[in-house]
Amino acid sequence: MTIEIGHSSKLFDLNEAREHLPLIIAITQGHQSELAPIQARLNRMLSNDPRRPIIERDYEAVVARWRVKIENIGVAVKGLWLVEFDVGEAVLSWRFPELSINYVRLNEQSFASRIKLKDYIEQYDPDWA
Repeated sequence: MTIEIGHSSKLFDLNEAREHLPLIIAITQGHQSELAPIQARLNRMLSNDPRRPIIERDYEAVVARWRVKIENIGVAVKGLWLVEFDVGEAVLSWRFPELSINYVRLNEQSFASRIKLKDYIEQYDPDWA
């Protein structure tokens, strides 16, 4: 039996998510700072530059390290610098550089359908809030 660290489904409440956010922000800021010069270098390269695959591997390595650190906290990575905290019927959604958890979306909905957390709580009064 193989156990994958960081891929277990953890349920959060709003307070737990808020407690984890400063660490997630710090991890994300560090990796984003590391990735920025790599991205800039890729943007300056021609698509057929023979050095490009090496730089792309560096890019992917930074993103992979970030993903592992975030998933080890128990949070789902949904895209580059985009994480979600599972609260059961919905997820709390945070994307760098947002300063706090301000959005929620229902599990079956897309990122584009995020709604303001305050509005969701006022309308549904969920037990995780």
